[in-house]
Formats: sequence, structure tokens, C-alpha cells
Amino acid sequence: MNYTLGEIRDLLQSSLHTLYDEREASAIANYYFEVKWGINPYQFALQRGQNFPEENIPTVKADMQRLQNSEPVQYVVGKSEFYGLTLQVNPLVLIPRPETEELVQLLLQHFSVHTVSSNCKDTVGLHDSSFNSKDNVGHHATPPLRILDFCTGSGAIAIAISKQLPNSEVFATDYSEDILKLAQKNAEDNHTQIHFIRHDVLREDTEKLGQGYQAIISNPPYIPKSNKQLLHKNVTDYEPSEALFVPDEKPLLFYERIALLGRELLADNGMLFFETHEDYHNELESLLLQLHYQNIEKLKDLNGKARFVTCKK
Repeated sequence: MNYTLGEIRDLLQSSLHTLYDEREASAIANYYFEVKWGINPYQFALQRGQNFPEENIPTVKADMQRLQNSEPVQYVVGKSEFYGLTLQVNPLVLIPRPETEELVQLLLQHFSVHTVSSNCKDTVGLHDSSFNSKDNVGHHATPPLRILDFCTGSGAIAIAISKQLPNSEVFATDYSEDILKLAQKNAEDNHTQIHFIRHDVLREDTEKLGQGYQAIISNPPYIPKSNKQLLHKNVTDYEPSEALFVPDEKPLLFYERIALLGRELLADNGMLFFETHEDYHNELESLLLQLHYQNIEKLKDLNGKARFVTCKK
């Protein structure tokens, strides 16, 4: 059976109405056709009466079934967007969220003394010439920032930072070799050089991580397991539980460990940047004070939800 572009898109969108509201179903359909088939909404408006290639219809129907089973569209097409970058994703790693873009922005703003305005849309800027050692022949070149991303997953945070601070040295860790292979592929696809290190933050010491970091950043697992029932099926059934959940009795498990490692890994006045659970900001602040961190800030995201904590060694 032949379908026009408009008919096949409308069929997909209507199939999602039992799972999502109309606006989200439309956004999913738009994303699917643009990423999978290279047809953006503007092209649909111009070409919706044209026939969709018949040989591609079985693939669309198979993908439609996956979407009807609540599988995230990013896993269906194998790609996700983050901070203006395109990243490969699969069920080994979390799908990067817009809120985590705000975490990256906090770090970039903190180091904005080293940046200048860029003509690139949605960027914070690049290092100015005084910060780039290639432009300084004398002895006053500033050494590159050393930044460490714990629990990197797809590599989204590390790659975005490296892209915006091209003279920085960015290191990123995760516990799985397969996860790091995906992150490395994303780094290569986005023309960035990241030092990926296999490291289990809960079990391994710091021997392979080096020292002297100006910043440690992380969006670690932080959702108590008892909150699982509050999440959408497309999260709980498909995204990796290891990257989402922590024991109810230890909600600060990863923060405590990273903060302890930070005492050893951070340079003097080095910073921690955390994405967090809104219910545990006060507890995290107390933990950081006990570990002698200073200038602790508890920050909200653009939706007014308590989301980030930063502090200085």
C-alpha cells in the first residue's frame, strides 16, 4: 500500500496518542522523521502529498511498534541532541536531558574569564588568545584547564565542554568498556579529543585519574529506587537503571564518593559541579560542609526546580 508523507506521519503521530499528549506525540513524530529520514517539518509542509518510498514503509512500521511500546524515540533512531551536538545513544546510556545542558552552562559561565564571544549559535565562546598556549611564545601562557567528568555515559557533558573550551584537557570516566566505546565514538564524530578512563567511582581508587583538576562535573545516579514508580515507562523500561537509581537508604552515595575523591583530585580552589535530586539539596550541602568545601551554592533549573549544587575546594 502506498502512503503519502503526510499520511505516514499522521499515522505515526496518532499511534502515540495513548502514551503522550498531542504536543509530545507531534514532537516525537517530527524528531523521528527528521533524524531517521532527513525530512524536517518544513519539508513535510511542502511535500506532504508526495508518496513516501514504499521500500521504507516496513521500517517505519517496525519503528512505530517500538515507539508504541514506549521505547524512547532517541533509541529508535539511535541519536540524541545535546548542546547543539548530535550524539549516538543506545540502552547502555542515558538519553541526555536539557537540564544537563544547564549544568554544562554553569561550568562554562564559571570559567568565562577565559572565553570570548563566539559567532556560533548557542555557544558560550572560545578561549581568548591569552589563554591559548599556541598563541603565546613566551613563558606566560596559561596552562589548559583540566576538567573531569565522572559517570560520563554517552560522553555528552565532556564533549560539550571540550567543544566550548577547545584548549581545555577534558577527562571522562565510566565503569564499562562498552559505554566508553560509545562515548569515544561520539567524541570522534564531534571532532573532540577526550581522555576516556575506565573507572568505577564507587570501587576504585584514584591512581589512574591524575590530579590538579580545576573542575569535576557529574550527573551521577541520584533517583531513590522507591521513586521508580513515579517515572514514565519509557524511562523505567528502557534507560539503564544503573545510571538512574540509588538505594533509598543511601541517596547521596555517588555524591559522597565523588566529593571525597575531589579532595584529592582537585587543585586548590577547584570546583565541583553536580546535577542533583531536588529532595536532597540540604543533605548534600551538609555533606559538603563536613568535607570542608566552601562557597556552596544550591541552584534551580530554568523550570524553577532545585537541580544543581556547586562548591569550591
